[in-house]
Amino acid sequence: MRLMATSKEDLKIIAALVQDSIARIGDMHHESARRRFTVRLNRFRWEEVDKGRRPTRIMCGLMIEDVSAVRTRHIAQDKPDAFVDLLSVDFLADADAPPGGVMQLVFAGGGTLALDVGCIDITLADIGAAWPARRTPDHEGED
Repeated sequence: MRLMATSKEDLKIIAALVQDSIARIGDMHHESARRRFTVRLNRFRWEEVDKGRRPTRIMCGLMIEDVSAVRTRHIAQDKPDAFVDLLSVDFLADADAPPGGVMQLVFAGGGTLALDVGCIDITLADIGAAWPARRTPDHEGED
């Protein structure tokens, strides 16, 4: 699968696909000279579960373009081998400088990445073959 998003509506699709992905902190990179942020994820394939198939995961890359700054909160950057669970991806438009804004990645445990972007320009690409998931993420009791 390879998808691109250039609008908030497009981004909702990618956000749904990467919900419950697992990332190693050391696999998050900001290439400031190229204005690009990339992260390698182990994506839970909700689209397969929704079709009644066995739960699987697949490695994927998430690439966000036109990134001018990255801010983190509660992400242990000194622990590159630590893992975080991605809960959501959202875009908060800058009313004073459209089409720019902040791309926000929210992780379990309160961690966030805030990426200042000039516009929505994000690509999701699956890499390699899927493998059986050990368990299905459970959102029971969440608001």
